[in-house]
Amino acid sequence: MPPWRQKADEMFPELACQFEWADTPYLLWFELREAFEKAYEQTPRDESLIKRIYQYSDWCADQPRGETAEDDLLTCVAVCFYEHIPLHSAAREDMPRWWRAEDLAGEPSVFQYHLSEEQFRELRNFLARESHRYDPGPRTEN
Repeated sequence: MPPWRQKADEMFPELACQFEWADTPYLLWFELREAFEKAYEQTPRDESLIKRIYQYSDWCADQPRGETAEDDLLTCVAVCFYEHIPLHSAAREDMPRWWRAEDLAGEPSVFQYHLSEEQFRELRNFLARESHRYDPGPRTEN
């Protein structure tokens, strides 16, 4: 079992049946993004799942880079998860808790892939305005 799959199974036992057919990290992240969006749509939000998905994304981003896009976990997380966060209204409204305006620096930023220049500028300004909500603690593992 590849390490990305083993880590996911450890962190998301409640999603194990959804991961059965995910034989690539991309397929796994499609499932995780769907679970992430559903976690925001529940009342109350599934804060535990949201936190663990962010933690897993950090874990993936910290792994050694792959030789191609197919085996590079950072690329996978960027394409399958990070790019889509600003598109989900509840996740976007919650971004200041998880992201700082500085995290959107660099050209191009992964967060602007699906946004116009104006929308991206608005997102960066929103994060700057709401910087008091940022809490690095929730992304660390317990």
